[in-house]
Amino acid sequence: MAIADRRRGTPQRNFARFIHAFNTEARMAARSWTVHWLGWIWPLILFVVISGIYQAGTLQDMPVAVVDQDHSTLSRQYVRQLDAGSHASLVTAEGGLSEALDGLQQGDQYGLIYLPHDFEADALAGRQPSAAFYYNSLFYAAGFYSTLDASGLTAGLQQSMRPQLAAGMGLSMPGLASISVAFESLYNASGNYIYYQQFAAVVHLLQLFVIVATIHVLAREAPELRASSPHILRAKALGVRLVGKLAPYTLLFSTLLMIEVFFLVWLNGAVIKGSVLWMLAITAFYVAASQAVGLVLFIFTANRFSAYSLVGMLIGIAQTYSGVLIPALAMPLPAQLISHIEPLTHALSGLFDQFLRDAPGTSGLYACLKLSLYPLIAYVIAKQRLRKRLDFSPA
Repeated sequence: MAIADRRRGTPQRNFARFIHAFNTEARMAARSWTVHWLGWIWPLILFVVISGIYQAGTLQDMPVAVVDQDHSTLSRQYVRQLDAGSHASLVTAEGGLSEALDGLQQGDQYGLIYLPHDFEADALAGRQPSAAFYYNSLFYAAGFYSTLDASGLTAGLQQSMRPQLAAGMGLSMPGLASISVAFESLYNASGNYIYYQQFAAVVHLLQLFVIVATIHVLAREAPELRASSPHILRAKALGVRLVGKLAPYTLLFSTLLMIEVFFLVWLNGAVIKGSVLWMLAITAFYVAASQAVGLVLFIFTANRFSAYSLVGMLIGIAQTYSGVLIPALAMPLPAQLISHIEPLTHALSGLFDQFLRDAPGTSGLYACLKLSLYPLIAYVIAKQRLRKRLDFSPA
């Protein structure tokens, strides 16, 4: 009878231990300026900076050098209309082609337009005029984006000159079949920074603060820091107390990301296509997975400074292999395996499904299930090694 009573009392005792650990850590966090800086001050400052960088929504006014050897009415019209476009901002290279090439090589301009002699004469004579547009692809998308207005402008000028050429030759314009091609960009993922890259950057940076905060919180339990911090993890029921100790930060960072998403929607005109509740669930599991990474780092390093030194490497790997910088399907198999190991990959996939694609709830559930594996694995490791790490290793 006594054994049955103890078993019935175990859930109540574990819940009380969880609440005690949660309340104790929440009071500590409220009094810690380090937690305030890591938990919301620095993340919001970086969010404001990133929002300023991506405010235009896409790359605009890329500096492009112009070498006009023709100086004709048509060449000046071409330069003027291209400069009026949104992507390129044209700068005349007074020193000619050599000066423009030097500027392109040094990164002063992202592109170079060269209009040769007889540009207008060839066009009016019915010959094929040529204009060269070089761009520096070493600057990732910037050089390519500077060329986006050129092809449409060239096609428009050619279309406008056809009646003029036909009239000069005494010919009538032949009737052409009307062919209509409609281009529809699904989700506008690569071209719009607000909808894609800014959102991905905010989610990615959150992982940095979560991992660093987790290591800092766990280090306070080490023997040399124990006098200045309530020692939660030495009592019975380590797993329950560990979850209670980390739970305030799970709530803090999940709330922070949802606030940043709200500002993203409100200030930049973004639209959430799917379910906000599933986004919140994925965010909570993503924060828990990031805490699990911080926990494992703390356990398997000699001190917190060694753990901090590895955070930057892990964050860089996460960004590289998450599919934001490099398409995941284009990676070789080892890189795809690394991508699947990173929690950021699954978090971004699930959040984008809800943010941009109006995916069904099963997509959010699948993302949450994958992210739940990280805290489960970390929990098993912590049960075996965390107390040894706290007892025999410096903070």
